[in-house]
Amino acid sequence: MSAKPVFIRISRLFSLSLVLLACCSSAKAVEVVRADFQAILNAPGGEFGIWSYADNPSVYVFDFPSLNQQGRTFNRAMQFTEQFNEAYRRVFRLDELNRYLEAIRRNQANFAFGHDFLVSELVLFFNLASKDKIELLPEELVVRDFLVSQGLMDMWRGFYRAKNPDVVILSIPQVQERHDNEPRITELARRAIFTHEISHAEFYANPYYADYCRKFWAEKLSEAQRGVFQKFLSNYNYSLNQQDLLINEMQAYLMFTPDPNSVSATKLGIEDAELEAMRSLFRQGRPPTKLPM
Repeated sequence: MSAKPVFIRISRLFSLSLVLLACCSSAKAVEVVRADFQAILNAPGGEFGIWSYADNPSVYVFDFPSLNQQGRTFNRAMQFTEQFNEAYRRVFRLDELNRYLEAIRRNQANFAFGHDFLVSELVLFFNLASKDKIELLPEELVVRDFLVSQGLMDMWRGFYRAKNPDVVILSIPQVQERHDNEPRITELARRAIFTHEISHAEFYANPYYADYCRKFWAEKLSEAQRGVFQKFLSNYNYSLNQQDLLINEMQAYLMFTPDPNSVSATKLGIEDAELEAMRSLFRQGRPPTKLPM
């Protein structure tokens, strides 16, 4: 029986951001439901929810009925952690983020279709935003308050401190039709996004699997094949100077993104046979994970 997250009813008369701010500013207002992969995947849509992932209690999944709402919640943090290329890491002001999105021909809805963070990354994000007096969106404040309410972060001597730095925060969108400049999310796309993001959680939480992926990258892929993934990821503006980020994205796209609209031999610029050979090579090494391949 699939659990249904009864958290926040979305009124057509009000914007989701105002509802979230009103309902979630208090830690007690957020109910977290424990569920496994299939229960989360097949949960009825239309409501914002936060799940505790049953297969790994160190993983939380934010489940959004709107791509725009998901973007307003996590896009700035994602840009900070995965796409920042300046000498000193800092949090963009909203106008800077908007110019960045415009420059790469994206918006809040289609900048990213899923997200993954360690609590330690989000704590750094909130600390630097506070230090530089960056005004946060109501949706971002929901995340900050959630981390505090769950005991994942606290305030210590004027700074946010990670209490559980290795806990993973994921986000996924619900099935939706195209509307208001938001792309369509099909059932296949939701599954692919969720599977992709869960594989990131596995990379963070399973050190044996992460080591396997690092060795696969360094020893099994050729220099040319590593270049294929670097070029593919650069097309999505990932920072290429973070090797663990590249390896994490490589394993997720190679093995856990079952949607040719997201990744395919054509998108990678290689032949189908080479892509299948890389996937077979990854499986043959018997990666230490229970994730289905």
